[in-house]
Amino acid sequence: MKRLVLLLVIAGLAGGGYYGYRNFKAAQVSPARAATNPQASAVPVEVGKIEIASVNEEVQALGTLAADESVVIAPEIAGRVVALGFKEGDRVQKGQELVKLDKAILEADLKQAEADVRLARDTHERSRSLVQRGSGTQVALEQATAQLAVAEARLQLSQSRLALTAIVAPFTGVVGLRSVGVGDYVPAGKELITLTAIDPIKVDFRVPELFLSSVKVGQTIEVKLDAVPDRTFTGRIFAIDPVVDINGRAIRLRAMIPNSDLALKPGLFARINIIVNQREKALIVPETAVVPDGMNKMIYVVQDGKAKRMPVELGKRMQGKVEITKGLNPAMQIVTTGQMRLRDGVAVAIKNSLPPVQTSATE
Repeated sequence: MKRLVLLLVIAGLAGGGYYGYRNFKAAQVSPARAATNPQASAVPVEVGKIEIASVNEEVQALGTLAADESVVIAPEIAGRVVALGFKEGDRVQKGQELVKLDKAILEADLKQAEADVRLARDTHERSRSLVQRGSGTQVALEQATAQLAVAEARLQLSQSRLALTAIVAPFTGVVGLRSVGVGDYVPAGKELITLTAIDPIKVDFRVPELFLSSVKVGQTIEVKLDAVPDRTFTGRIFAIDPVVDINGRAIRLRAMIPNSDLALKPGLFARINIIVNQREKALIVPETAVVPDGMNKMIYVVQDGKAKRMPVELGKRMQGKVEITKGLNPAMQIVTTGQMRLRDGVAVAIKNSLPPVQTSATE
């Protein structure tokens, strides 16, 4: 039994010695392999190309859409409505007849006024002839002249009143909901319908006074609306209020937006971007490439298979991207993933295929 225990002890010592010897040899071989294969110690990273794009500097504002023109259609004389020349919500043209009032009484007044003018004209001619022959008086001629002038004035009044029975559109626009029907008797000044011109349509908005030197007439704006979320509309500033609002310290601006399909309506809430500057050939990189460096920012680039630390200055931020205004050039190969293990001068192993250089317009 003692021999058996002794043999087992000797066998265990021999096995442990052999295992230790193998680990020792492996530890000696590993540094040699690392020296002959530098890629084994390189930090794996993903790289990308710098995008070249146009960048717009924008000022954001909130505003409200307003009609280019809007009037309430109302009769200037009282009368009974005999015809309507529109349907609610229709687009009408300038000069189109919208409402027609009964004109029977006014036509009779016009005929009477015409007859009065003819009688006054004949009386005036007779008085003038008598004065020329010496058998009439100058007073009678002057009275006839005055009566003729009064008759002609009454004729013009009758013609004007008769013309007011046809109410026409003063400009091209869209009619709203009517508050009158055929057969209604309407007094003078009663509101019948609203006519609104919305092509083009205006947008009124304000920006802080700090941007006074940045906004100008003719600048392009981009408008988005919650009511039309799938579209972006473009317009131009055409008026800037010369007076700064002292309460909000803001500048009032007005822009015009084409609206041929009438998708935009007065009163809608609008989100506005004013394009105050545009930089061509700006350098754009993914946000993932930018690494914080205290209060500053930096990006790792790959040069000769090693990581190089490049301090950068950032410009405009976009969705998933950022503009680099200083520190890079378009030919550089930037690290987009794996920066946490990098140090300046560390060897890197690129694990992705390099995308082509992109050139695009960034909004």
